[in-house]
Amino acid sequence: MSRILKFKENIISYLGENEQDADLMSWMNAQPVLDRPDILRALNSLLLENFDIKPDLDREEVLAIVDEKIQEFEESILDNKLHESLFKMEMEARITDEETFGYYLDFTRQEVKTRIVSNPENQENWDLAHKIIQMEKDSGFYNPDNWKAII
Repeated sequence: MSRILKFKENIISYLGENEQDADLMSWMNAQPVLDRPDILRALNSLLLENFDIKPDLDREEVLAIVDEKIQEFEESILDNKLHESLFKMEMEARITDEETFGYYLDFTRQEVKTRIVSNPENQENWDLAHKIIQMEKDSGFYNPDNWKAII
């Protein structure tokens, strides 16, 4: 079974009589980021299958707009993944010893904590803090005292 068909079946199950749109959105948000463009393509396919009930809309125009937006969304996901990978590669190339790694880690930790304290509503900063904490744990540098200001 293709990925699109699998996603279509899941979407149909969430769009049943007793389900809420919020349930579908929660399911979509729980899926891996790289799967989300294909989920949107499956949703688009279902919408197009039922498109004929709205004769006043131009099917080709709607299809072109939706396809363009899905493509932009997919490209933004891939760009983010590329930037994340390039950042990791750059850090690995620059950080060759524990002392240098510790310096970069301290600097990055302080910057993220400062951003969180100044804008605690920004989810991106919290997500970054969690990634840094995980990196510290993975590398053996984690110390909970370093994060007391925000945890």
